Amino acid sequence: MGDADELQFFEKLEPPPEEEEPTPVAESRTSEESGFQRSLTDKFGGLLKSKPNPKLKNYNDSDYKQYWMPDSTGRECYQCEERFTTFRRRHHCRLCGQIFCAKCCSSHIDGASLGYMGELRLCDYCARKVQRIMEEGKQEITGRSQAQTPVNSRKISFDRSVQHKNSDTVRTVSNGAIWSLCPPESNIPTEIPPPTQISSRRNSIAVVSNNVAGIPAILSVADLCASNSAMLNDNPSSHPIINEEEESGPDWFRSMHPGMDGVINNETSDSADVFAYANLAGAITNEFTDMMEARSADATTSDRKITFPSLSLDESVMNAAKEEQKDNLEELFRKNTMRVLDEVLKREYIREDKWRDLILKTVYEVVENVDVNVPIGDSMNIAEYVHIKKVHVVEGEINSEIIWGVACSKSLLSRIDDNPEIGPATESIMIVSGSIEYERVANKLSSIEPIIVQEEKFLEKQVDRIATKRASLILVEGSVSQSAAQLLHKRGIKVAVNVRMSILQRVSRATGADIVSNSDAQLVEQNLGCCPEFEQRNMPQENGRIKPLMVFADCRKEVGCTILLHGDDEKELKAVKRVMQFLVTIAYSNNLEQAYLNAFNTTIARRQSDCIVCEKRRAILYSQNEKTQFEQNLYSAMLTSSPVVEFEPPFLETAIGRECPLMAYFKQPLYKLLKPADFSLIKEGYEEDVPVVEKQPEPVQGPRHAMAQSNRGVILQNLTRSFRIFGGINFRRRTEQTVKHRRIVEKEKEPFRAKDVLDPRVHQTLAVLFGSFSRKSPNAPYFCVRPWVVSMQYYKDHDMTIGEFLIKYCFNHNYECPSSNCEVPMLDHSRKLVYGRVCVEISTQSVNDAETLIESDQEKSIMTWRNCAKCNCSSQMVKFDKAIWHLSFAKFLEYLGNSGFTTDTSYPITTQNQCSHCFFHEKLYFFALDNLVTTFKVIAIRPYSVVFSPIICNVKVQKVSRKELSDDVNRIATLALTVCEDTNKQLADLDEDMQITPVVVKLAGAIRNTMALASESRMFAKTISKENEELILSNDRLYREVNDTFMKVREVTYNLMTLWNDNCSSIKHTKKTADDSQEIVVLQKLENPFPSYLHLSIKLQPRMGVVVRDIQDSRGNYKPDIGSIIAYALSAVDYNKIVVQSDTVSMDSTSSAKEVPIDDGENLASDQHLEVEFEDDTASYYVKMFYAEKFRKLRELLIAEGEETFIRSLSNSSFWTPQGGKSGSFFYRTQDDRFVVKQMSRFEIQSFLKFGPNYFDYLTTSATECKLTTLCKVYGVFRIGYKSRTTTLKVDILVMEYLFYNHNVSQVWDLKGSLRNRLASTGKSPTEMVLLDENFVKDLWNQQLYVLPHSKAAMNQAISNDSHFLSSQYIMDYSLLVGVDDDNGELILGIVDYMRTYTLDKKLESWVKIVAIPGAHLPTILSPEMYCARFSEAIDSYFPVVPDQWTGLGSIRSY
Repeated sequence: MGDADELQFFEKLEPPPEEEEPTPVAESRTSEESGFQRSLTDKFGGLLKSKPNPKLKNYNDSDYKQYWMPDSTGRECYQCEERFTTFRRRHHCRLCGQIFCAKCCSSHIDGASLGYMGELRLCDYCARKVQRIMEEGKQEITGRSQAQTPVNSRKISFDRSVQHKNSDTVRTVSNGAIWSLCPPESNIPTEIPPPTQISSRRNSIAVVSNNVAGIPAILSVADLCASNSAMLNDNPSSHPIINEEEESGPDWFRSMHPGMDGVINNETSDSADVFAYANLAGAITNEFTDMMEARSADATTSDRKITFPSLSLDESVMNAAKEEQKDNLEELFRKNTMRVLDEVLKREYIREDKWRDLILKTVYEVVENVDVNVPIGDSMNIAEYVHIKKVHVVEGEINSEIIWGVACSKSLLSRIDDNPEIGPATESIMIVSGSIEYERVANKLSSIEPIIVQEEKFLEKQVDRIATKRASLILVEGSVSQSAAQLLHKRGIKVAVNVRMSILQRVSRATGADIVSNSDAQLVEQNLGCCPEFEQRNMPQENGRIKPLMVFADCRKEVGCTILLHGDDEKELKAVKRVMQFLVTIAYSNNLEQAYLNAFNTTIARRQSDCIVCEKRRAILYSQNEKTQFEQNLYSAMLTSSPVVEFEPPFLETAIGRECPLMAYFKQPLYKLLKPADFSLIKEGYEEDVPVVEKQPEPVQGPRHAMAQSNRGVILQNLTRSFRIFGGINFRRRTEQTVKHRRIVEKEKEPFRAKDVLDPRVHQTLAVLFGSFSRKSPNAPYFCVRPWVVSMQYYKDHDMTIGEFLIKYCFNHNYECPSSNCEVPMLDHSRKLVYGRVCVEISTQSVNDAETLIESDQEKSIMTWRNCAKCNCSSQMVKFDKAIWHLSFAKFLEYLGNSGFTTDTSYPITTQNQCSHCFFHEKLYFFALDNLVTTFKVIAIRPYSVVFSPIICNVKVQKVSRKELSDDVNRIATLALTVCEDTNKQLADLDEDMQITPVVVKLAGAIRNTMALASESRMFAKTISKENEELILSNDRLYREVNDTFMKVREVTYNLMTLWNDNCSSIKHTKKTADDSQEIVVLQKLENPFPSYLHLSIKLQPRMGVVVRDIQDSRGNYKPDIGSIIAYALSAVDYNKIVVQSDTVSMDSTSSAKEVPIDDGENLASDQHLEVEFEDDTASYYVKMFYAEKFRKLRELLIAEGEETFIRSLSNSSFWTPQGGKSGSFFYRTQDDRFVVKQMSRFEIQSFLKFGPNYFDYLTTSATECKLTTLCKVYGVFRIGYKSRTTTLKVDILVMEYLFYNHNVSQVWDLKGSLRNRLASTGKSPTEMVLLDENFVKDLWNQQLYVLPHSKAAMNQAISNDSHFLSSQYIMDYSLLVGVDDDNGELILGIVDYMRTYTLDKKLESWVKIVAIPGAHLPTILSPEMYCARFSEAIDSYFPVVPDQWTGLGSIRSY
């Protein structure tokens, strides 16, 4: 048939438009309801029609009318149940044969599409069926006409070369041939080799079709569509001529041509190209080389060019190496499989001596024979085709039986003979979904009269129709009417009813029978199945009962099997079934993995290498450090059967992870292990952690209604109404109780946690982070598919074969980007799969014909090879065989990420040196089809741990030399003694009268005090150096004593010098000169040895010695040290006297106390705020401490060594200019880098006064209840006043922790989640810049910061806690400060700038930016709720999690 004829044929299959009334041809369509009469134009038009097609048959001449219901039985419409009258005529549906009125049988279809002349009248039910089937047929044909063929498409083809064979060996009702089609041949992509032909009884069975290429005898829409309308263009001369005496039998038989033209060949053609995924195009990206240039600055042009290695192999070398490696790998896999089995048997408490060898033998036999073919629509999981059934025997032998077919616990509805069991016999099988009953619509309400009149006759017609198929055994999903069962029994047809659909599907796969409903069987030609050996067994049970078992045996081995487990322990049988189901998948996967490894002659290398991934894993697995208990258990367990894959312990279970500060925030134990005591629970059959279900108390029966107690024949109307109301109330009450109980049960249900994380069965999953990106997409710089974690179960959910992945998602031009905003072809996309320590980047490129070296006969094949950039060599090109094609994609990724160091030897003989680099981690993977090449690049990554500012603030302890401390004290003491000696000499020259003056006496007293303190200090310095230890800690009591002694000696020395210089000019005395003359002299002033920036005249406080300082700015000018001012004010406050004293503490005699009203602290004059004033001869100081008492308590709670440490750190600070700030605030940072002093704006101080009390409560709760927070903690808010002769200062400041204290940070980010005006200039060195959001996402694809699962879980929780708290306080415009510490592999996070509420000025700013300055992104300023949502979402996307093999198994939830 040509393309035009084919198109015309399928156009005929389309149903007519609903609004057009079809023209009658075969019969009149007069309707008494509508009064429609055929017009003269239509009548003459019918007469003037062209000559009918001679190949079309008159429906009235068909023998199909024998299945019509007799008119005498139809007294009312089958559908609407309206009774027929003189004006309401009867109409037969041409498909189902039932009788309807004109209204219910008004649909018409073109009979030519089904091989009949004229139009066919159908009932509404059959019309919907025909339309559905025709649409499915058109979709199937349309799919085949396209250039690419879907992987799971099915194709029906006809093999006209098959000769008719004798079929007497097949048992049918008439002991004749099975008149049905064999299972349709699938459109197996020639990339998959045809399955091995397995000799069985089914291969010798002859099958003949009754659906020939000519006019159909049974209406089969699906087969007609699929066969490309061979019935319209068949050449009758090509068939032998049948003599008239041979033309006997019914119409459907006489119309058939001899031979097997309509039989569908079930075997794959030998001439088929075994690599025929041609015309399936690729879809990922051609940006591969651009990405490599962006990632590596030294990328060369050789990276861009893909070279196709030669296909020639050195057979003498390669084959020998493959055979040797194959044997080695097979032995390693087998040993590991045994160890895995031992682990599982131990956990299931199964008797190893009884079951171990039996399980292995059975599993290996099943895996060797059962074949999975995904391209034809099979599931990739072989376990779905291996059904395991338990047979509990009392004292029988423990064994297993493999039935190459199906076994199910069902019995036949009726038996042909009276034997208790039916022996093996060959049966032809028909499978019916639904039921065989009079009513074709379930639960339809109808009167009993038409059922009595029509049921028997209707079912008789149905049974006649079934009998023509020559089926000897019928499996029905639903029920069978008793009348139909009796009719089938009379015809010798066995019936099994109420068979589950899962069983029907298995029988269909094993026998080749189609599953068709009873109503669809009239429209679609149903293929019968053949079971070479069907039998029904009776299995005796322990309780004396007989359990029937239907067995469909000796079917094709490759389609599946049923394993019967015989044992004497019911619980053990259940456990063995679980183990065998698990091991079948393991053994099947082992075969596929070995095929992949053998294809490249992969060798396991137990040595050190240059591979970053392998060596990092080796350093953890084979570390000489002390192992944790979890690590010891892990190394003794066997989690995988692959000898190549190695599992690292989870980070938190390593020695380093145990010291992680986040450990305290997770539920312990993190990962549950099976304890020895748990084995006894398993033995007893109990499940751990499952609470005993308490029996629900029976509901209390309330008083019965009067209507229920009444025995009167007639019930009053009011009583009936009351009963209905009462019943409704009771029903509502019971419903509410049921819903409430269900909610309680769901609330109490514990989240899933693996009972034993070292059980191999829980490690059959690979979690990966998936995302896709294109620079050409409008989504850039964001991802087209935002990175999300997908958990792929090996050969199960979310998994697919590697061949299926390449065909569907890499070599498919029609695959589109999932993003609704992106219309860029997938060839311009790249995809990433991140897990463990690797990132697999997948991209697809189109290669010019001139560049490809693939031979012509390989163009339709998927070819694969490896390329080592370090050696500049490529491996041999390997053709995808069936085993590699069916390898799990998740398993393939597991090898790329979790494998140990391996090498391969599949290189051309021309290669001088064999590559010794890591096979899985250091090479590029290439997969080619036609001119498309997909590249898998494995990139080593370093997941970061997240570190928050610790809730308890610690200051790093420094080690100080004792000698240095002793020298400092000696130096200041010596200076003091020197000053005392000079002053004493001058006072000694005074006469006696002057020495008794008050001024001289005062000076002499000061000198004596200074000398005494200096002498005492010298003695103290000697005791310091006498100790054996050379170093002392900065938090040691001795260190603080030394510091206090130094400052006291310096203070008294400075006071002595100041007192001397102030009074020496007033002390005059006479002194003889050399010529015996007298002159009046004054005392000489002492030179001040102390620097001028120290305000030593301000008296040290007895609580703690703090000196107010000035510091020099970048221009050389001295400015007040804000930190020392605050420290001095804090040292001057006696908190024990705050309640009784005023809020002002004065340091001079002129200061006065103030009384202010008491309020909640929002008033600036609140009694919760303290004021301190002090001055010296050069400047005056004023400090106001907001919420002084609350901050003091907060510091005592959060600072490890208390208030004194905080004050000492603040007493010495310097100017600090962080990069990237836009506020214009000045900063100070303490010399020990622990605290930062920052200027606050007027709006910020007002905002803090409002939410300050809630801030204290939040931090206190976080510290006491161990809740995660990322807030960079503020330890004080102050108002500072300073006045000197040249400078005045009035500023509000806060003291906060320095987030990056004790970290070597190489990069800093300030992130708000907004991309509007968030780009920082990168002119300076990146290590000195604070970069913003736009800088962060500018190259997010190549510069992502991945975090470990526990860190991601902690970060999400902390960000959620803090952002919702700030939102509740109406705070916005905060940001997350992130520092990257590459030395320790840490990200340091903290929320800063959270002092701004959403006031009127911010609302106005947000409105102006949205309306007056439109842009692609929202402004930074938003309402607190919107800001919270955007901030949380952005931070979550900025730092994706890197899942590992432990993801989802413990108490950590990271996504």
